[in-house]
Amino acid sequence: MAKPAAAAGLEEDLTCSICLGIYSNPVSLSCGHSFCKECIQEARSHRQCCPLCYAQADPVMELQPNVQLQSIVQKFLDAPTHQEEEKCEVQCEEKGESLGQQGKVILCDFCLQKPQPAMKTCLNCEASLCQAHLSKHSTKSPLKDHVLVEPCDAQVLAERKCPQHSKLLECYCKTDSACICVLCCVTSCHKHHITTLEDAFRNAQTKESQWRNQLESLFERMCLQLDNKKGEALKALSRNKEQQLSQIQMQIQKHKEEKDAASRDVQELEALRDQKDLLLFIKAFAAIQTRRFKPVPNKVGVELRTPPIVLDGSTPRTILRRFQKFLSDMPSLFEAVRVHEHLTSLVCRQGGFVYSDDIVSASSLSSFYCKVPNKYSVIPYVQSDQSFSEGSHFWEVDTSNARDWKLGIIHSSFECYLETSHGYLCTFLDQRVIREKHFPIGLKVVRVELDCGRNTLSFYNACVNTTDGPIETVTIPPKYPAHATFGVSGGSLRLL
Repeated sequence: MAKPAAAAGLEEDLTCSICLGIYSNPVSLSCGHSFCKECIQEARSHRQCCPLCYAQADPVMELQPNVQLQSIVQKFLDAPTHQEEEKCEVQCEEKGESLGQQGKVILCDFCLQKPQPAMKTCLNCEASLCQAHLSKHSTKSPLKDHVLVEPCDAQVLAERKCPQHSKLLECYCKTDSACICVLCCVTSCHKHHITTLEDAFRNAQTKESQWRNQLESLFERMCLQLDNKKGEALKALSRNKEQQLSQIQMQIQKHKEEKDAASRDVQELEALRDQKDLLLFIKAFAAIQTRRFKPVPNKVGVELRTPPIVLDGSTPRTILRRFQKFLSDMPSLFEAVRVHEHLTSLVCRQGGFVYSDDIVSASSLSSFYCKVPNKYSVIPYVQSDQSFSEGSHFWEVDTSNARDWKLGIIHSSFECYLETSHGYLCTFLDQRVIREKHFPIGLKVVRVELDCGRNTLSFYNACVNTTDGPIETVTIPPKYPAHATFGVSGGSLRLL
């Protein structure tokens, strides 16, 4: 397919006068004329002068590559044909219109005539490409692995580079929650837990899905509890209503019986008025007098019992205030918190002994084991040299190889931990037992979560869904920094 007239004129300017083809590896002589490198090398093997102006050339002088001309040639070769440009214009105009509605349109960097809206931006080439040039770019083997993103300008490109090494941000540091380049990974500034952006994205998606599921589960439980409370309240009111109606019916029946008895006595007395026999009159009247009559109560109606649910003016206001507080706390659930998934090496609390490979064994701590006159034994422990003062943090510990263990945090003025001993699972805040229960079946991995903002320490069974709720959540004193603690008196613990 022929190129347009303007492109044809440019093609003539880019033609080598020796091979009459488009320049290939163009080089320039001292006289300023340019030729293909192979063409001029072959011509100079016969005559040491310029084929056009016959200017003598230094035989030992190297040919100078014409970088600018090479760039023009490359753009010319990459330029689409007239038919491709028309097709590209039709495809790009729609996107250009939509982009125009959204903001600034990014144009292709390789279009020589009328620049078309870019479809993608290559981070490696630092260039934006229209549909036609994108197709050419994607078919070249060396360029297939280049990173393509949505069209963006130079400012956005600069933001995707490491400000220190000017390399693409291709990695993610979990410890610092920061995007870094490859050079950051091998230098001393980032010797933390490093992963790829793809893995970080998948992990973020997984966490977002977990948060969404936890939130949905939270609202489902709330709705279920509200429905249960509503059902219980309505049932209690119905039972109270039935009991009150039953009492009223009994009172009505009793009064009816008393009324009927009084009516019969009145009828008998009226019949005695006509009795002429004095003996029979006295006997009948005496029989009526011997009957026991209960006085009619002065109170009108029946006495009702207090209903099971009493709503005064303050109750709705209290419920509404608590609900509003819950709604005000909801945004904090969506805040991105800084989380340390991995701790650094462990340091023994006494003696300065260091333990590596994320393993804490009972043999390492046996010299620090002691007993106190208490129902509970003191399990020797080590603490992390990494401390926490703000944000939210968690770590998971495999306890399957430990007999008795303790996990938690410690501060100079208090400690809070979960401890297992003799088949029981106990939660401590200093020496005070918060909760004690039988050891749950299947507890192999414990997840410890520290929220410095809410001053809470939670323990989860990591082998089950954490939406089922924690083993225990303890409100701790707002004193920091705090260190993670790991204790074992038989076997070993492994930090995951």
